[in-house]
Amino acid sequence: ISSSLYSTTGYENLAAARLAIEDINADKSFLPGYHFDMLFKDDGCDMEVGLKALTNAYDNDENKKINAVIGISCSVVCELAGYLCATDQWNIPVVSHSCSSDDLSKTDKYPTFARLSLSVFKYTNAIIAVCKKFEWTKVGLMVNNIDWYVKTAGKMKELMTDKEKNGVYGIQVFLEKFYYDDEDDDGSMDESSDTYKLLVEQLNRMKQKVRVIIIVGYARDIIFVLKTAKKQGMNNGHFAFLTQEFIQADLKKDDKELIQSIQGVLDLEPLLNKSDPNYISFSERVRKIVDEKQYPKTGKDANLIAAQMYDAVWLYAKSLKRAVDQNYGIEDGEWLVESMTGSKWNGMSGEIRIDEAGDRLGNVQIMNIQSGDFKQVGTWWMSKNESLELSVENIAWPGAPEEHPAACGRQYELCETYSDAVAKITLMALVCMAFLFGLLVRLYLYNRTNK
Repeated sequence: ISSSLYSTTGYENLAAARLAIEDINADKSFLPGYHFDMLFKDDGCDMEVGLKALTNAYDNDENKKINAVIGISCSVVCELAGYLCATDQWNIPVVSHSCSSDDLSKTDKYPTFARLSLSVFKYTNAIIAVCKKFEWTKVGLMVNNIDWYVKTAGKMKELMTDKEKNGVYGIQVFLEKFYYDDEDDDGSMDESSDTYKLLVEQLNRMKQKVRVIIIVGYARDIIFVLKTAKKQGMNNGHFAFLTQEFIQADLKKDDKELIQSIQGVLDLEPLLNKSDPNYISFSERVRKIVDEKQYPKTGKDANLIAAQMYDAVWLYAKSLKRAVDQNYGIEDGEWLVESMTGSKWNGMSGEIRIDEAGDRLGNVQIMNIQSGDFKQVGTWWMSKNESLELSVENIAWPGAPEEHPAACGRQYELCETYSDAVAKITLMALVCMAFLFGLLVRLYLYNRTNK
């Protein structure tokens, strides 16, 4: 887990992993003769700390051979783990519950990697469907200037722009890469810093081009952009903001500036039915383990990420059972991950389907932030021919306008109107006529002079 990034929910993830192991071991018919155990390491959401955690787990003092690495919240550590565990020396599966880098889908580079989270890129088709619903023909894409985020945003832009490729809708996309200061992790914003000033410039450029902005980054990045946008007056009813998995953020409701800044945001995340009795029971059991182990608490139900952690353990267990049932060795991590392709079941985190890249395919729920709470207002169904269901009347937009923000602005100020186009064509025609008239006059005068 990454307890330094999710200082409280990280321990919920640990509790969920313990719960999955408990359930697997309790089912004596599932893998008779096998017993699951775990070594807990904190990767700190940091490459150096993560490397030390991984090598300590592999060469542990308890002389326990590890057969898989499960968990890891941050893509920088996932990429490191994916590389190490694919080597001939290790060759063990890495099953992440939260990493979202699109690069991790490359099976030639990470052949022993799989995940229960959606990659950032997997949200693109749902975003396109939302844009089509509101006739948003042009959007801004604000992306954290981390290498894998930038690469993913480039792929998102390419797919969104090409109607033939996405098969739904063509959208003009303006991309800006912003920076985040690690010194601002405490939630403060130094308005005198170059990072803040640059973001202000970027948002002002966006103002001149779009009224819909998609933010790609970690929860802290999203908060940074939204708070800055509010200071620039962009929560005035003219703008819409879209995010992905922002619900993971541990939001402080007593922070009035934060709550005002995030009001009206549309957040996309994997579909999770929190009213499902199985999920309710799971949440209660996770809280019980948190209490027993005296882990830090959130005071909330077990979140989506904890549910994905539970399912990540089960995904590995199911592939192990497949190997045992087929009399295949359990030491080949690459084979185990390949065998996960096509896996399908209803887990604690909802409907699960794993594709040939070891990625999760899933339905997406669309949440609207209202007074600091996430309210579901729609669903994008991958399992139902990529259809969109959206309760437009239940959406609260930033600034509380009566109608949704328009791609070209309320006064159509960002787009060329029909009358504008007619005026331009008329002007061009007049210029051409004047030019031709001038030529004819010169030709006439020339002919008279030379007679």
